[in-house]
Amino acid sequence: MPRPRSVTLLAVVIAGIAGINALGVVTAIRRYTVLRELPLSVSPAYLVLSSAVWAVVFTALALGLWRCKHWARLGTPLAWTLYVAQTWVERLVLGRSNFAREAFPFHLALHLAGLALVWGLLLRRKIRQAFAE
Repeated sequence: MPRPRSVTLLAVVIAGIAGINALGVVTAIRRYTVLRELPLSVSPAYLVLSSAVWAVVFTALALGLWRCKHWARLGTPLAWTLYVAQTWVERLVLGRSNFAREAFPFHLALHLAGLALVWGLLLRRKIRQAFAE
């Protein structure tokens, strides 16, 4: 059975998220001296390490989805849930700006829709069958 189009699209989206995190690593490293002088809630090293870990995880998952690997179908919803959870912990614990508070409903809706989409897509019977082969 060929790879379903929805899985192809999800793999591309996950690869894009990996790319955004990789770009965050490069940017944070290039601007590390500036970041150290800013009044951040966390160390700049945390920003680099966190983005690097997610870049590696999402790259592996995107490749696994592209190749219809069973572990990728199981790992993607878990990783996405952990990624969203980390985002919300950072937003609620470390967020300082008024914009973060004002954008709260939008980001909540966006993340809930993303979670529902990823979990719903990868739990569909047709998708499970494609990954079983």
